[in-house]
Amino acid sequence: MPRLDAAAVAVFEHVLARGALPRYPLDVPSDLGLSTEEAERACHTLLRLRLLRTVPGSPDELMAVSPDAAAAEAVGPLEARLARSAAHAQSVRDDLRSLMPRYRATRHEQGRREGIDSLPDLAAVSALLAQHSARCREEVFTIQPGGGRPPHRLGDAIERDLAMLDRGVRMRTLYQHPARSNLATQGYVETLTAAGAEYRTAAELPDRAIVFDRSVAFLPRRSDGGSGEGAVLVRDPDVVAYLCRVFEQHWSAADPFLGSSGAAYKEVGHSLRRTLVRLLVEGAKDEVIARRMGMSLRTCRRHIAELLEELGAESRFQGGALAERAGLAAPDEPAQEALGPDA
Repeated sequence: MPRLDAAAVAVFEHVLARGALPRYPLDVPSDLGLSTEEAERACHTLLRLRLLRTVPGSPDELMAVSPDAAAAEAVGPLEARLARSAAHAQSVRDDLRSLMPRYRATRHEQGRREGIDSLPDLAAVSALLAQHSARCREEVFTIQPGGGRPPHRLGDAIERDLAMLDRGVRMRTLYQHPARSNLATQGYVETLTAAGAEYRTAAELPDRAIVFDRSVAFLPRRSDGGSGEGAVLVRDPDVVAYLCRVFEQHWSAADPFLGSSGAAYKEVGHSLRRTLVRLLVEGAKDEVIARRMGMSLRTCRRHIAELLEELGAESRFQGGALAERAGLAAPDEPAQEALGPDA
């Protein structure tokens, strides 16, 4: 479709003012400043744009047409084609989008099969832990929040862990500080440390995790308020890499598990105290503090009472304020960054 130019506009205005224009020969006045060829091209443009048409009953004359009528005649078919094309495009889009529920369902199922497996109970977890322990060749790390581990769990694990150490597997485990006072955990740690394992403790830790060879991880099931007795087996590389970085960060800031002596527990007293003060300042309840610090509620309340007495505080609120004023709630010095690209 041609576009209007100055020559076409001049011819249109001339025909509009005159009422009609003889077509053969073309009668265009010289004052329009157009040559015969330019005037012919202008008429051709106006005819194609439907702005000129032959006079009814006089085919040798041209008359001007309303621009609105010309637009309806010239652009209407184009708009109709565009509307049909848009309708077709929307139809194709709707057909393609109708497959999205199937696509999402299939991808979700593939992700579940390929990247995540849900293990419903302890028996299934133990069986797969034994399998991946036997396959482990380079490294295993574990995060074990809470206090000491139950003796029967340690008994089940010690033979499996010694076998990995015998194969040259590097084994690192993070506990919380209260694990230092648990006799069964102390004995387990001493035995495995002698065989080459490494243990550290921290005041706070995230949830449980076991990662083998930086390729597969066991996490507790927590969705829908789950107790965590089952597990989720994760193979997704990005998720496992994230867990590795979380572990390395906590490991770099943790304290070595020095053994079963009372002095070893005193080594982390400042960390326990600082964490307790911080949680009090935050207004956390006793149950929350006990859970986050990995100790029993009774032990937690004993520590709180001792701290309040030492500060001379008559309430938890006053104790938190006094501790903050004394600088006891200030964070520890940041640990050296341990999250390099290969962490």
